[in-house]
Amino acid sequence: MTVEEITTDGRKLRSEDSKRRIVSAMLQLVREGRMAPTAEEVAKRAEVGLRTVFRRFKDMESLYAEMSVAINEKVDSIVDASLDSNDWRENLAGMVDRRLQVYEVIMPYRVAAEALKFQSTVLLNRHMEIVREERQRLLTLLPESLLDDRPLIEGLEAALSFDMWNQLRNDQRLNAEEAGAVVSRIVGSLLADANS
Repeated sequence: MTVEEITTDGRKLRSEDSKRRIVSAMLQLVREGRMAPTAEEVAKRAEVGLRTVFRRFKDMESLYAEMSVAINEKVDSIVDASLDSNDWRENLAGMVDRRLQVYEVIMPYRVAAEALKFQSTVLLNRHMEIVREERQRLLTLLPESLLDDRPLIEGLEAALSFDMWNQLRNDQRLNAEEAGAVVSRIVGSLLADANS
């Protein structure tokens, strides 16, 4: 390896380390309740210069995008686990449990994203993508005989939404177990008359 290659590798490692520290700082600040940390706050927490933040991320939009990737990595194993029952109701119950676990992990980030989504194309697009993915997962688990029951589908989607979870956890101050029981009860009530 040449001196030039070693120098280039060292720069690349430092660049990746500072990028990782900046994303980690952003996540920490949001988790602590800072809805929209400034670049200055992120730089201070990451222990890097402000110039370094903008060298690694051209703007806050690109930092939001990287933050979204990091959050996805936290929950992918929960979201992607298979549902193997032959009973659609058991699979739906499993999906509900998983979705609520994910909401609990991502709550501070999702609340911040909700507050900022109309100021950020990245966050708005990611929000719309998540909503589409959640609806598709729900529709995939339901029997075909229920897919034309629009009030049922819309009711399930509302009951399983992050907005419902946020309402129960933050506005109504229920703990995760109590909020989960409420969501399960609503879902159970909606499905009580289902003919499958």
